[in-house]
Amino acid sequence: MKKGFFSPEAFTTKTRIPTIPRCGKCGLYKTCHSPKMPVTGKGRKKILIIAEAPGEKEDLQGVQLIGQSGQFLRRSLRHIGISLDQDCWKTNAVLCKPPDNEGPNNLQIEACRPNLKKTIDDLKPNVIIPLGGIATNAVLSLTWKDSDQSITKWAGWQIPCTEPNVWIMPTYHPAFMLRAQDDLLLKMFETHLKAAKKKSKPWKKAPNYKSQIEIIMDPRQAAKRIKQYIKDGGTIAFDYETNMLKPDYKEAEIVSCSICWKGKETIAYPWQAEAVTATKAIIKANNPKIASNLKFETRWTKAILKCSVQNWFWDTMIAAHVLDNRSGITSIKFQSFVLIGAPVYDSHISPYLKSEKGSQKNRIHELDPKDLLLYNGLDSLLEYKVAVKQIKMLKERNK
Repeated sequence: MKKGFFSPEAFTTKTRIPTIPRCGKCGLYKTCHSPKMPVTGKGRKKILIIAEAPGEKEDLQGVQLIGQSGQFLRRSLRHIGISLDQDCWKTNAVLCKPPDNEGPNNLQIEACRPNLKKTIDDLKPNVIIPLGGIATNAVLSLTWKDSDQSITKWAGWQIPCTEPNVWIMPTYHPAFMLRAQDDLLLKMFETHLKAAKKKSKPWKKAPNYKSQIEIIMDPRQAAKRIKQYIKDGGTIAFDYETNMLKPDYKEAEIVSCSICWKGKETIAYPWQAEAVTATKAIIKANNPKIASNLKFETRWTKAILKCSVQNWFWDTMIAAHVLDNRSGITSIKFQSFVLIGAPVYDSHISPYLKSEKGSQKNRIHELDPKDLLLYNGLDSLLEYKVAVKQIKMLKERNK
């Protein structure tokens, strides 16, 4: 029996995180005064602060963040009414001091990652504040792919992570703040810290987005549901999965489609028979439409269905750029993670959807149809939910 791509592992990281600490692998415990430094702080506000690795003073005293950077952080937290030692827990991405005060390397971070996961599992914080790029990437690698990015991409996001149920709120490392001596950065740094002050758990019960997708293999049943959406009206998000990037070639085809109706229900179905006719009808209907990069759906609709999409309402990619002009943050995968905590869901699928050129066919037909439809449905569902969140953010910004 063929194993589906959407096994439980498909909604975690690419590499399975080991659950047994491998402290001896990096060898740092042999050269430091305080090996495997335990968590310190009372954590009254259930805030877990994660730095990179112990410095010389920290290693000698067995306490995190007591050097110059730590004192800067203490002052910044005290300014907003948070005690680092009383209200927070403190730990590091790497528990042992690297030699010569060097930053930890990838081997050391990887070896210590199970310690970090165990700390999070044991403490169950409401908020995690990783300081700087190394700590941020170490934390995000537990739940997100391609986390090895600059802190400038992650700083300031308030991520309502579903796995685990915790806010992840990255910010700059205090050492960087001391070097930069920049008033604007200082204001941003304090804003990031202040946002964590009153956070409770992001979810009473974390949502399972995968369970909200209904796969319909019968084209007649899919058509019936689509016709009801037209009759009832209401905003939809829709998404195509295709066998190549561009629709301008003879062999171009839409393989499946999904529709999220009013955020209440999401269906995904093969591109066949009556379902195609019904899809064309809703595309031409007055239902407001949401997409991520609507240019893609527009081009494919014109090429395959020979009509235009009526009543475009929202493009999550454009809105993402309006809200935040940093590069590399506009995809629905990234936006759904940072805004609504959706875990990775495309690691097992995306290799089959890639092609080197717009005219080159991808490997979509090698996928299990139900796995493809689940992935397709998640795109529409998350597009809808991200749009709702973006609209709320823009309204709050314009008050």
